[in-house]
Amino acid sequence: MTGTGFGVPLGIGPIATVHPAIHAGVPVAIKVFPARLDRATLAAVERDRERLRAVASALPVDGVDQLPDGRHALRMERCTRSLAALLGQVGSLSTDDAVVLGHTVATCLAAAHAAGVVHGGVHPENVLFRANGQPVLADFGVALRQAFPRDPTRSLEYLAPETLRTETFDERTDLYGLGLVLYLALTGDHPQPGRLGEPMGERLLRLLRTPVPPIDRPGVPVILSAMVSRLLAPDPAHRPPDAAWVADRLAEMYPRQAEPAVPPPSNAREEAAPPEPRRRARVGRGVVFGAAATVAVLGAVTAVLLGDRRPDVVPTTPAATPEPEPVADLGLELAEPADRGNQVMLAWTSGSDIVDYAVVVAPENEPNRTVLAGRAHAITIPVDPVRRYCFEVRATDGRVVHTSPPKPIRGAVCGP
Repeated sequence: MTGTGFGVPLGIGPIATVHPAIHAGVPVAIKVFPARLDRATLAAVERDRERLRAVASALPVDGVDQLPDGRHALRMERCTRSLAALLGQVGSLSTDDAVVLGHTVATCLAAAHAAGVVHGGVHPENVLFRANGQPVLADFGVALRQAFPRDPTRSLEYLAPETLRTETFDERTDLYGLGLVLYLALTGDHPQPGRLGEPMGERLLRLLRTPVPPIDRPGVPVILSAMVSRLLAPDPAHRPPDAAWVADRLAEMYPRQAEPAVPPPSNAREEAAPPEPRRRARVGRGVVFGAAATVAVLGAVTAVLLGDRRPDVVPTTPAATPEPEPVADLGLELAEPADRGNQVMLAWTSGSDIVDYAVVVAPENEPNRTVLAGRAHAITIPVDPVRRYCFEVRATDGRVVHTSPPKPIRGAVCGP
């Protein structure tokens, strides 16, 4: 391997640093660790490599090299950029793009978990894009994360609460990481960003105790926002059952096919390539990557993943007890709102205890907003003391959305 003099790093993580290099005349990335790996860690790395060979969208480790100074490094395909870098340029993804990307990551995790491999560090720096735009999940493996002490001040916001408490790494911590990836992709913001000058103790307590705020962005369906909130539940028992379940739900939200709004250049794709969804053109085509090239990364992601149809059901979905059919009628009923001037108290009833709720707040002459309520049956909403409002409650089990009849206050006229 050449290029081990190391130029500008491709990425600097809490444990290792990724550098560009050349192997057999091909550009590669090498992830260099601060010291040599012991036999147990090397054995775990090889075991994970073997188990991940058949996992689609997992970036494979092509080799484990030892540098002249004794340090070990993982050699892998060099990708063009990370999701973190992409979000740094475009801010956030469209809902359709986030669904496509999230489905890829969830499917990858489902297959890895079925093969007995936990990722242990799912975050936007580890979601990479190949040169053709295909997203892959890199940096699998708990053994490597446990082999070296971490910098306690770095990446705390990307760790699940149970990892912060007890250094737990399991399938449920991967679900939390998937929730963070979706939250960042949909909003462009971390749900609990670091605060300048915040003492370490206060920072840890805030991350452990403060609930993640719900996604309140136009165009993000309540069913998707509720699923992300479940993924980010502080209690692992309240998260979805597994990554395969998440992949199935995201598959149901896949964007429908449409003719491209802007015809691609004649040399951009082969003639038989499937059409690109209409909504993808707006984001993908207007983003400039590199010094002089314009690359439609999100358009390429869609071409690779979406093809000419919606995705099949994830093959790794366990064949155990089938999920119950969604409830046809919850009997969801919103009680009369209690108007307290600058706040309104809402309460509702339903026929199920295993659904998540959201309240749609419709102010007079202003856009609607959505407030997530989790599995509570009551909530207090701040309001303008002189404006008219309508409210309705929506409930979902992750498959079907139920909506209550709307309720007004102060003489508002609610639509159907």
